[in-house]
Amino acid sequence: MNQLYRNSLVAVILIVVLRLSVGWHLLYEGLWKLDTLDTAQPWTSAGYLRNSEGPARDVFRSMAGDPDDLDWLNYDAVVARWDDWAERFVAHYDLSDDQKKKLTKLIEGNHGMLGDRRVYAAELESLPKEVTDLNQSSGVSDRIVWFDAKRKRLYVDKQRHLLESERDKLMAIAEDDEAWKKAVEQVYLRQKRGIGYTEKLAGALRGDPELVGNEKWQRLGRKEQYEVQLARYEEQRSAAKTDFQWDHLNSDWRKIQVLRAEITAPVKALDADLKESAAKLLTAAQLSLGPESRPWTVLRLTDVASIAGLIILGAMLILGVFTRLAAVVAAFMLFNFYLALPPFPGVPELLGPEHAFIVNKNLIEVIVLLVVAALPTGRWFGVDAWLAGLMSGKSKQKATA
Repeated sequence: MNQLYRNSLVAVILIVVLRLSVGWHLLYEGLWKLDTLDTAQPWTSAGYLRNSEGPARDVFRSMAGDPDDLDWLNYDAVVARWDDWAERFVAHYDLSDDQKKKLTKLIEGNHGMLGDRRVYAAELESLPKEVTDLNQSSGVSDRIVWFDAKRKRLYVDKQRHLLESERDKLMAIAEDDEAWKKAVEQVYLRQKRGIGYTEKLAGALRGDPELVGNEKWQRLGRKEQYEVQLARYEEQRSAAKTDFQWDHLNSDWRKIQVLRAEITAPVKALDADLKESAAKLLTAAQLSLGPESRPWTVLRLTDVASIAGLIILGAMLILGVFTRLAAVVAAFMLFNFYLALPPFPGVPELLGPEHAFIVNKNLIEVIVLLVVAALPTGRWFGVDAWLAGLMSGKSKQKATA
């Protein structure tokens, strides 16, 4: 009997320690993720959800919002995102009128207006003597460049842009006229320097190396190539049955991810550069306010719920307060983590040091939490013992009364 009692006491202590260990693991994970939110690279579940596999793949991937980054390749979607960000940026930092103008120029470009037409201009007394028709002589369309003799200015249309090759054609019509060459170069440079981020975005997406970025990233058709490969992958995935087919799909998926990174990198770089340039408009007092709030998307709600769940449930398990409820809810949350990337036969494994088949660390913690929920560990050691005593005392008082 003494041996049985000693074994039971040891078991009770170990189960309590097990509960405390799981609680600490959850709490620390939540606190670590929370701490990253004020850094340049805040934690997000986007990557985990995007790479979800298994029976609930579509559900988890949809929670990422844009799992394949297709919105980054959509001009209207990116501009809408920037407009939304600009509104929050202006409101959060309470920008002055001058700062608002600079932010608008940053996004839309620093250009002039000629009626309702957006233009870049350079002062020019007159066309070269030998030139009677600028556009016919240069071969450059009058929709792109024209001379206004009354205003004495050379104009370039903001929407169409003057390419380097077209600038060279304009220069060539009067190589000895320094005033002409200076005006052409001036309006060309004003256009280059005055290009806003929306124009840079258009250049990055339509493959115009004159506007921005690396020409290799901007080849026309890359977006279409990516979309075709995605559609083909999903079609083949739904029909895959053998290990050979899954291995082939895994190889294709890695190639697709490389392509995704390549074609979205210039746009994401523009996004980061825009926000960095906007931050330079702020005063020290404005910068002390911290970053502007992010929009409440499904992904952000998922991130916040994950962080809050880890912290609250971890603390409840450590303190032993409503222990059984906390253990059941935590088990449910971790089981969802398990379902997002289950180590099932045929399901691709993420690259990393961990290898599992059917059972992984998430499932083990789920089982441990269910064991904790089945036993009164909070009454053995925790706030639940005090609550039980309090409730027992009140019951005795009522019985006596």
